[in-house]
Amino acid sequence: MVEPEVYLRAYLGWFGGLVPLDVQNRARPKGLFDAWDDYLSALGLPDYKTDLPRQTQSNTLMLATLGRLGEALCARAAEHDLHAQNGKTTPADQRVVFAFDQAPDSDDAFNERFDILHRTFLGYPAKLAPGERVAKFHMLFTDVAARHAGAKNPLTADETAWVAVCAALVQHPEAELY
Repeated sequence: MVEPEVYLRAYLGWFGGLVPLDVQNRARPKGLFDAWDDYLSALGLPDYKTDLPRQTQSNTLMLATLGRLGEALCARAAEHDLHAQNGKTTPADQRVVFAFDQAPDSDDAFNERFDILHRTFLGYPAKLAPGERVAKFHMLFTDVAARHAGAKNPLTADETAWVAVCAALVQHPEAELY
């Protein structure tokens, strides 16, 4: 695993070039994130208040914490980019992650939208990825959308499905290689 600072810098860059305090403030209202102090040691970073040194090896808690942070950022990005607030959605040129219309009405439309996310998080076009990747992510999207259809959630079924795709890409092993 690469250093936690690399993950944090990538996350902050992907989700709008935020500073850590902005991330904390955006994710806190929905209960997605508490405070950086609660996560420093779990992320493997030194905590000088309690005299804990930097962790020298990765562990499952560190990976789970980075994954949870990625999920929270994806959920907040979907709320900002896709979810209508006061009857209006964010214009495409002001979106942070989901720079497309949300509902894919065909496989080709999903492929185009997925390619945008794939380029954002993995750094290369989806057509260059292993052959089954797009199909697996399309299956993830349709499964999540089907399970959340009609559910009372802050996000629609399609928005929730895009959050799942985003979170899977953020946590993909290739995400920090490029």
